[in-house]
Amino acid sequence: MAPDPMPPGDAVALRTFREAQARAQAGDAAAARRLLADAAAAGHAPAWLQLAVWNLIGLAGPVDAPAALAQLRTAVQRGHAPALTLLAQLVAAGVGGEARDFAQVRSLLLQAARAGEPRAAVQLALLIPATAPQAAGREALLRAAAAAGEPVARAFVERLPPAPPGPPLDWDAVQAAVAWPHERPLPAAELRRAQPRIRALPGLLSADECIYVALKGLPLLRSARVVGRDGRSTVDAMRSNDTAKFGLLEADAVVQSLDLRVAAALGHPAEHGEGLALLRYQVGQQYLPHCDWIDPQREATQADLARWGQRIATCVVYLNDGFEGGATAFPELGLELRGAVGDAFTWDNLRPDGTVDPLTLHAGRPPTRGMKYLLSKWMRDRSQEGHDV
Repeated sequence: MAPDPMPPGDAVALRTFREAQARAQAGDAAAARRLLADAAAAGHAPAWLQLAVWNLIGLAGPVDAPAALAQLRTAVQRGHAPALTLLAQLVAAGVGGEARDFAQVRSLLLQAARAGEPRAAVQLALLIPATAPQAAGREALLRAAAAAGEPVARAFVERLPPAPPGPPLDWDAVQAAVAWPHERPLPAAELRRAQPRIRALPGLLSADECIYVALKGLPLLRSARVVGRDGRSTVDAMRSNDTAKFGLLEADAVVQSLDLRVAAALGHPAEHGEGLALLRYQVGQQYLPHCDWIDPQREATQADLARWGQRIATCVVYLNDGFEGGATAFPELGLELRGAVGDAFTWDNLRPDGTVDPLTLHAGRPPTRGMKYLLSKWMRDRSQEGHDV
């Protein structure tokens, strides 16, 4: 039987949306935005989603987070499941001045997963502890997301033994089993150095959380950059590793919760943190000795310092242990740190009087075998809203 023909209005909206995509690919963002608005007005839900994304990043117009939220909610009203997942992400991030409401985030992810949205399903799966009584629901969510082609879910399913299809998902049980990383108690901190204060937090992240954030960041990895003499970001021989930054559109609800957990470990307001960054060091790759604080005497960095503030604290989390070498070394202190999977180290970049501390000079030593993966976060002394869009 032939499918029912698409209503004429829907067909026009779809053609307009596709033309908008073509204009965007050709570099004509302004025309593409006008066409997206036409397609959205004609009722095309993906156009509402695309407009929301463009408003978030300020493409062909100013950044407008409230408008983006409104457009996503319109797409949701029109039954667009991917809009539910992105809306959950933005609510988790507190975009547009709205409170972070993780009960609402959970509800949005459940709605999206029940509608077949694989990115929501894999997030819910990771939010169910592997040892929970509802572990069967976790596995079912992973398998459903993997079957829909979600790459992170596929990587997790490859580690599972074959299993016959299970019973239908109990969505009430899934909802009850969701446990946000940032709501778990923090591990007891171990003081490694009093001045500068350097602490270890064993098991800050679980093994599955480490795998998840590494897999999410892998497609985003690029050559790491440093601030050059002119104050601009540049590739430099002193830093040969790769890095991926989780900006607003890359940090899903799970990553947002992990970000809150790392911020709590640092003891500073989450809003003062730059986005999480994935770091990958292949054999021989390293980051030569450097300090994370911004030099207040350096003219080229004055604008950044005045706008975004000083980097006052740092956290690194070891995501894997299948490598040799690769310590985080503090040459001025004769101290080397190396963690197991999920172990974190934090340090203050400033002295108690607020001046920069040269003793925080540190280096990312190269692995001699295998690859090293870290998660890093910098905290500043003021809000970073809009910094990592």
